[in-house]
Amino acid sequence: MSIIKIDKLVKNFGKGENEVKVLKGLNFEIEKGEFVSLMGASGSGKSTLLYLIGGLDKPTSGTVYINDKDINTLKEKEMAKLRRKDIGFVFQFYNLVQNLTVEENIMLPVVMDGKKEKDYKDRLDKILSIIGLSDKRKNLPNELSGGQQQRVSIARAMILSPNIILADEPIGNLDSKSGKEVMDLFKKINKEEGITILQVTHSEESAKYGNRIIRLKDGEII
Repeated sequence: MSIIKIDKLVKNFGKGENEVKVLKGLNFEIEKGEFVSLMGASGSGKSTLLYLIGGLDKPTSGTVYINDKDINTLKEKEMAKLRRKDIGFVFQFYNLVQNLTVEENIMLPVVMDGKKEKDYKDRLDKILSIIGLSDKRKNLPNELSGGQQQRVSIARAMILSPNIILADEPIGNLDSKSGKEVMDLFKKINKEEGITILQVTHSEESAKYGNRIIRLKDGEII
């Protein structure tokens, strides 16, 4: 069953003579539980596509379906709920809140969703164990390495047990050892938690962690 379906997706920026066609009528599906890598040169439309799938931007035309729902028909409140509960985001820059501890950063989506933190204590403990940072739970972000900070942002994306994680160049800021650890972690999450992962990457090595690669060139799938 497809968890993400893209139908005739077009995204243009600008108007008139200044209009730039970034995505040119894309069609593809991603099955539940897949780990898909999205590759292409800078400017090929990878991140734009990821943001459209995550509902962070709207297409010029065409449709993004998440679990058979056309996300562009959702009201802002429904879209915010979908982003909080069904989709976890991991970006190149870790976007951690600097004055919050590791566990407080991970629990942010729980707080923002109005849930009780105590109900997520076991989930938090499990995730800290999965990312290998149980001993750093009271540390602040500036006391962690880049790789550890990215693992915290992955944990934050996982806390509400989303169906999908969207990752935009998740190891773009990391050295090769930390990058490998983060990619191994994604593979583990995909396998053990059954979370569908779609990652944007420049790296062939990272792309191979996925079970399928979609290549974009000039806004088209090749």
